[in-house]
Amino acid sequence: NAVLTKPLMFDSTETAVVEAALKLCSGKAIINSINLEDGRKTIDPKARLAKKYGAGLVALTIDEKGQADTAEWKFEVAQRIYDIVVNEYGIPPCDLMFDPLVFPVSTGQEQTRKSALATFEAIKLIKQRLPGCLTHVGLSNCSFGLSPYSRQVLNSVYLHYAIEYGLDSAILHASKIIPLASIDEKGKEICRRLLFDERAFDAGGNCIEDPLQMLIEHYADK
Repeated sequence: NAVLTKPLMFDSTETAVVEAALKLCSGKAIINSINLEDGRKTIDPKARLAKKYGAGLVALTIDEKGQADTAEWKFEVAQRIYDIVVNEYGIPPCDLMFDPLVFPVSTGQEQTRKSALATFEAIKLIKQRLPGCLTHVGLSNCSFGLSPYSRQVLNSVYLHYAIEYGLDSAILHASKIIPLASIDEKGKEICRRLLFDERAFDAGGNCIEDPLQMLIEHYADK
């Protein structure tokens, strides 16, 4: 017979489980999550619950084609979800939190080199074109595979630029976020170049300065 009084995020693929949790929550709840991977299969039942209980919704930019990896694709998915949740169900835009998905920039794979910039631009598009909606990311995905200190620095710089582009909230380990003023200038600049994919190439198209390798070397003794 317990009653949950603090705002909580409920995460389950089972609608019945989410509703059971919502019945115990006397404060503002958030349902995690909805997407378009299976069309409207996850959206409709959870949108009905959000409407019934006044809960918020986390919406992932995933559609029938997969996880959106460009700014335009991310926004296109967000627009479709917005049309369903806000225009059809009448849920306030402020109850919709879009997660434009953070991909790692730490793998060295070409297809993820511009992933940070794509997420930044998607955040900006969502804030500009879907007024009232919120944005939200799982921050640490960006630095997967790096050494612990390098991850802390990269996560911190990523968060700084994401906020500049309009980010409202993030899942992060607060004690491992370093104030920007406490990060050495060279480290900050390397991270900025990595996030915005500012590699240097010679006349033959060969990479001669890779910020990812520079970051690994710069904090090798940390």
